[in-house]
Amino acid sequence: MQNKYLFNFAVTYVGGGFKRLYEYCKWFNENGGAGFIIHTNCKSLIKEFPNNHFFLTNQSKLQRIFMDCNYLNSIERKIGPPDLYYSYGIPIYAKFAKINWFHLSNVLPIFSRDIPLTLFDRLNFSILGRRIKRNFQNADVISAESNYSLGLININKSEKLFLSVNGSNDELTYSHIKLSDRKDNIALINGTNRYKALHDSYQVFEMLRESNSQLKLIIIGNTKTIPKYLLNNKSIIFTGVIKRNEVIDLLSKTRYFISTSLIENSSNATSEGIFFADESYISDIPPHRELLNDMPFNQVSIPNITRLLLHIKRENISVVNLKSWDTVILEIINRFQSELKNIE
Repeated sequence: MQNKYLFNFAVTYVGGGFKRLYEYCKWFNENGGAGFIIHTNCKSLIKEFPNNHFFLTNQSKLQRIFMDCNYLNSIERKIGPPDLYYSYGIPIYAKFAKINWFHLSNVLPIFSRDIPLTLFDRLNFSILGRRIKRNFQNADVISAESNYSLGLININKSEKLFLSVNGSNDELTYSHIKLSDRKDNIALINGTNRYKALHDSYQVFEMLRESNSQLKLIIIGNTKTIPKYLLNNKSIIFTGVIKRNEVIDLLSKTRYFISTSLIENSSNATSEGIFFADESYISDIPPHRELLNDMPFNQVSIPNITRLLLHIKRENISVVNLKSWDTVILEIINRFQSELKNIE
């Protein structure tokens, strides 16, 4: 099976991307193996999942501009053309396999209007976005993690589009656990990129602290992107980038989860938050609405925030819109097999 499937996660080593990579590696390791192109920061996966075939790469930003994916030629010489080539966020510059699959890992390269970005990020996303759009024609399947994201993909052949959400194994497991009598007196924010709108998240915390003066705030993520006025605030605990099991441990102790993102490809991080925390305040954006479809929630106004947020209590939500990673991966394989039949 190793030559049948080749997954390219070469630019992914943190966050939701690494989560998807890890789960794919785990599943295929237990089901015959597959090929994976991974960043050198992920090389620990080689020993952990020995039934897979790994190819290490670490292209610089300059190499990505002028020689993006040039490593594919040497891989093809080693294993021959695969049946499925799955590219996570990396443009497919030419047809490489029998079935070529592009997964949109970030919506910002194709839509960033009104989203606060640094000049460098805006330029970088602009270049990447043009490349992604120009090469949609080389993909037999184009997937994204929400219906909202799929709606941003402007192609003539809508039959190419495929919804591939993130698996929610942790949430599904934790959903069977009863609410604890007492959680730690903390609010938590997961993610520090500018589009996460940390200023608005902090306003939610300030509102909560009016009736709970001992409430502490934990912010998970790269501290380099956090405004200085927050870094100097002694009521906030900064964890930096931490391992996934540590994130889950903190979420399981959290009383309030806060996410005021302006845009998201999926509801991945928010899903974890609302199923672990007692209460959550999240932005009213389409991927969050998809997650909460057929669940009760309230639109609320928060002082000093111009937009309405959604307030959710864990006791009122269900797992109806969640999928396990087994289901997500089997859906991909079934779609691949269907595409393969169409060309044979």
